Amino acid sequence: MINYAKKGVVVAATVLTLSGCGESSSSSTGSDFQSSDSGQTTTPAVTEFDEAQLVANLVDNVITPTFVFFNQQAQTQTQAVANYCQAELQSVQESSEEAIALRAQAQQAWLDTMAGWQQAEMMQMGPLLDNAGQLRNQIYSWPTFSRCGIDQDVVYNQDGVINQDQNRPYAISERTATRRGLFAIGHVLFNEQLAHHCSVANDALADWNNRTDLARRQARCEFAVVASEDVLSSSAQLLQAWQGDSGFANELKNTGQSGSRFSTTHEALNHISDALFYIDTIVKDKKLAEPIGIFSNSCGASACPEDVESLDAKSSLDNIRNNLAAFEALIMGNLDAEQAGTGFDDFLDAEQAQATKTRLVEGVAALKATLNSIDSSLADLLIDNEQQVRDVHGQVKVLTDELKNDFINELALELPTTSAGDND
Repeated sequence: MINYAKKGVVVAATVLTLSGCGESSSSSTGSDFQSSDSGQTTTPAVTEFDEAQLVANLVDNVITPTFVFFNQQAQTQTQAVANYCQAELQSVQESSEEAIALRAQAQQAWLDTMAGWQQAEMMQMGPLLDNAGQLRNQIYSWPTFSRCGIDQDVVYNQDGVINQDQNRPYAISERTATRRGLFAIGHVLFNEQLAHHCSVANDALADWNNRTDLARRQARCEFAVVASEDVLSSSAQLLQAWQGDSGFANELKNTGQSGSRFSTTHEALNHISDALFYIDTIVKDKKLAEPIGIFSNSCGASACPEDVESLDAKSSLDNIRNNLAAFEALIMGNLDAEQAGTGFDDFLDAEQAQATKTRLVEGVAALKATLNSIDSSLADLLIDNEQQVRDVHGQVKVLTDELKNDFINELALELPTTSAGDND
């Protein structure tokens, strides 16, 4: 069981005892593999490793429990937000002590839900990728978002129509991803700037900045209620698309059969391994390189604290910790370090690639230790100790370089196109 606690954020997934049977599949290293130790071209050796068992274990005992846990957290969040909003709406002149206390509980429920989602982020496959990632983006659109759009939707939701147009009823399920989901909920629960974030106010927002603080908090909490219900609905859609006889989990496990988009187990395994590269394209590049200024950001090419993920909640590093926890679970084949499970580490052992496995395991441990030693938020750290953030980025890059080279070659996997080039 992963139990990742930081600043009160706890992620715990009950490992479901699910069985997965599959055929034995032989595998071999890529024909162009160069040994990282000797530099000499090696002759691919065919080994007997049960890739179907690896796929089944990852699906049943790592990925499925993670999605189930996220759905459970979304349920808790929905109730916590509803409780808070009820108290806020009953407040007079200013937020009552009960409303303030329940707001803190709703914020914690959001942090817990986000922690669960950050692990699911590392497992983007099947229904989370279909239709250009539509379902994933409904749940969490970052790094694309619109604070102005969310502020507008707060008023649209309260009015029941879009921008005072009686012919356009408001429904959050029909709104673009940048105006809904976990980012939107975090914005209205944590952001202390009650003034709207639009450069120009439309008709619906015309009087917003003149409203009392309580009136604006009440409108925000009403939006948080419907946004939380929307995330819960999306999490249920994910489970429906993942589980069941025709769900994507069975597509991965039943390769070559009718209904599966994969003709071989190795193709299914490659689909799972593609998800690991979230740590490259998103964690390394978007969550770290851009705010640091290695890549262009809102500040040009200098450190930019306002570009960090989860800025208002100050939980950017918690997100990365949970990304890393999920990455480790996929590599090791279990959500609980005390429970053995078939993982990519076992596949590497079977391919006599113990050195690659060791570098991955040690790289994860080193990065975990560094992250756990940091007490401040990522935004504050960029101001107070930018070099430490660069060090974290460097440690992540050690892992991603290993993934893109020896890991892929040793297991005869294909590199996802999103990680084919790297200039940082």
